Amino acid sequence: MGVGPEQGLTVSVIIPVYNAVDHLAECLQSVVDQSIGFENLEIIAVDDGSTDGSGALLDTWAARHPGRVRVVHQENSGAPGGPRNRGIEMAGGEFLFFADPDDYLGTEALERMVAAARRNASDVVLGRIRGVGRKAPVTPFRKNVERGDIFSCKAVWSLTAHKLFRRSLVMEHGLRFAEGVRLAEEQVFVVPAYLHARSMSVVADYDCYHLVHRDGFAHLTQEAPDPTPFYANVRDVLSLVVEHVPPGSRRNGLLYRWLTLEILGRFNASFADLPEEARALHVKFAGQLLREYVPQELVAELPALSRLRCLLISGGLVEELTALATLVPRPKPAPEPERKSGLPDPAPRAATRPDGRIRAWAAALTGRPRPSGGTGR
Repeated sequence: MGVGPEQGLTVSVIIPVYNAVDHLAECLQSVVDQSIGFENLEIIAVDDGSTDGSGALLDTWAARHPGRVRVVHQENSGAPGGPRNRGIEMAGGEFLFFADPDDYLGTEALERMVAAARRNASDVVLGRIRGVGRKAPVTPFRKNVERGDIFSCKAVWSLTAHKLFRRSLVMEHGLRFAEGVRLAEEQVFVVPAYLHARSMSVVADYDCYHLVHRDGFAHLTQEAPDPTPFYANVRDVLSLVVEHVPPGSRRNGLLYRWLTLEILGRFNASFADLPEEARALHVKFAGQLLREYVPQELVAELPALSRLRCLLISGGLVEELTALATLVPRPKPAPEPERKSGLPDPAPRAATRPDGRIRAWAAALTGRPRPSGGTGR
């Protein structure tokens, strides 16, 4: 472990590391090469029980950059939330930035993001994320934003931790990541940071963070979540939203994101491949969230098949949801096409051969008569 943080640090870059030895050096070098000057930075790398030599590589970098690269080794926690939280406790920078060991930063990223934060007294800065072989958010990065908020920055369409956060905001509100959760664990940190921020900025004219697909490297976003902790985590986030934002169109605009991605997004084609017990839990917990947090006027704005999914989830109809999942291709959400309601429309393509009950419900929702007889082709 390296020596303690120096005074006057600008940014602490926190990296949770687990079995990333093939890509880790590229990530570390991208921080060392930052145009803001490595003398203004520190790297806090938390080795989460790696078994592939990542820990030894980190120790080499710490010896090469004493006081700038600080390394902690711990037993595997199973998820990046715990290592990130440990990094927060160790950090001495004015700002925090969270990177993953298989990604890398653009050379001017931290300089541009810190400049935006200081220019606008912003507590959170979103720097444009570029997908390398994988998808990356687009909606928040269509234009630069100077003094914005969660609404004007369209920030809920980018909830990963790869942002710049003012450390005083994090410490004042006790913000921490969920631990032991392997999907959406960032949201209980990122969303309250958005809601509490005095100001937010967006750096959209530079690729600040490169989100990289690596063959053979496990990406948590591609895994099916354990329903119990996943929905508990989503519940915590939705509670924060309804606590801080009054009822109405602005709250509905935020809730739409969780409705379409975290709730309805769990019932795509892969839902049918889950074990029966897991499918039942998804329906149970998603139904509870729908009933408690999603107003009917928001559901009414959805495309017909999305409304049908809501109907089936609320009714606890596991068998019907499974049948629908096998018939409708996975939605390809477009974050922000124009609609009269101002809400994006992630409607999937219509099923070509629905069973009788689903065909009847779909016809009722769309207002089209149900075909009689035939095979449904």
